[in-house]
Amino acid sequence: MIDAQSTAEIRINPPKDWLDAPPHEAAPEHWGAMPVDDYGNETPIIAPDPEPEPASVEAPADPDAILQANGAVIETPPRQYGRLRVHSVAEILNAPPRAYLLQGLFAVAEFIVLWGQPKTGKSFLALRLAYGLALGRGMWGRKAPHPLRVLYVAAEGAGGMGARLQALREALGDDEGRFAIIAQPAQIGPPGEDAETLREAAKAHAADLVIIDTLARTFGDGNEDAAQDMGGFVVECDAIRHETGAAVVVVHHGAKAEDAKTPRGSGALMGAADLILQVKKGAEGAPSVAIVQAAKDDEDGAEMPFRLEVVTVGEREDGTPIDTCLAIEAEAGRAGGGGAKLPPAARKAVDCLQDMIADGRGAPLPSGTGFPEARGLEGVPVEAWRAECDARGLSLAEKTENRRRAIGEAMTKARQAGAVAVRDGIAWPVRRAGT
Repeated sequence: MIDAQSTAEIRINPPKDWLDAPPHEAAPEHWGAMPVDDYGNETPIIAPDPEPEPASVEAPADPDAILQANGAVIETPPRQYGRLRVHSVAEILNAPPRAYLLQGLFAVAEFIVLWGQPKTGKSFLALRLAYGLALGRGMWGRKAPHPLRVLYVAAEGAGGMGARLQALREALGDDEGRFAIIAQPAQIGPPGEDAETLREAAKAHAADLVIIDTLARTFGDGNEDAAQDMGGFVVECDAIRHETGAAVVVVHHGAKAEDAKTPRGSGALMGAADLILQVKKGAEGAPSVAIVQAAKDDEDGAEMPFRLEVVTVGEREDGTPIDTCLAIEAEAGRAGGGGAKLPPAARKAVDCLQDMIADGRGAPLPSGTGFPEARGLEGVPVEAWRAECDARGLSLAEKTENRRRAIGEAMTKARQAGAVAVRDGIAWPVRRAGT
């Protein structure tokens, strides 16, 4: 008899072929015998139910496909590679249209060059445009969409800036803090010591428009004729545009020749500009003009006449007046101050107009395209002016139609000489007769 301890030590080593073969093929017959319960009854083995086949699940519908089927336009976000963005043609075509700051001229975040020879009034014009845009007012019938926030870098002519701004405020109104000025030289071009701080100032002011007046006073130590140095200046202007979204206008001098077709220095400046405005001084008696010399997305060749009006803004301690100039719109082809002397009949017509206004028979000029924006100017209806000329005996012809014709010729000559302006049936004096 074998005791329990001995039984525990017995090891069964099945043949090797049992281990290598599948269990039901190699095992002895009694290994496959049906198990029995405690009473010797066979108990069949019940195999578990097989796992159910997973139900086929229909793939969910593509949301984009549903939206497109209902007329929606699916926009794919542009791919970004560092600071470079790749757009599809559809994205470019669906992009918002170019937004203007001054209709047909200045657009958001563009680079603009305004240049001209010395004494053409380019800085006065740039300042008038900038200050007017801060009030939401354009020029030449070109509207501003809303009042802009402007940062003006007056690196040239800073000493007279107070008088110029006083004249603009009196003529156009209060800017309500939207116009800010840096009235000192600044170094934007190479090595660009003030470039970063200028960007910070533009961001802090939330500028829509930055005017740099002039390139020469902000260029730095570089050579304007060297493409590399001029390119460095352009890069700093581009940084202002890209970091703030503001348009940048650079006021620049022309080349030495009076008939120069390009501004001074390397052509890299013009090559980078979205808009180039050339300012030309008018012939004797004629207005000056700003010409669209080149525009990447607008029509070239547009001419916008203006003239400089001398205004007095105060008085010095010794009693002498403080004068400055104000750039105002002019009618194309109309002579400005300093034209030829008026014929006697035309001079008398102007006297009649001026006397009517002095007598209190004038009315403030309306605001709108073609009317000067200086405050305090008055005019009278053209027919009232004509009647005054007739009443004061400008023509002694017996027949009414002959007198009317003579008076009409005198009024026309006064307009042609630039002594009087007429628009929408209203006449007002531009300068005193006989000058």
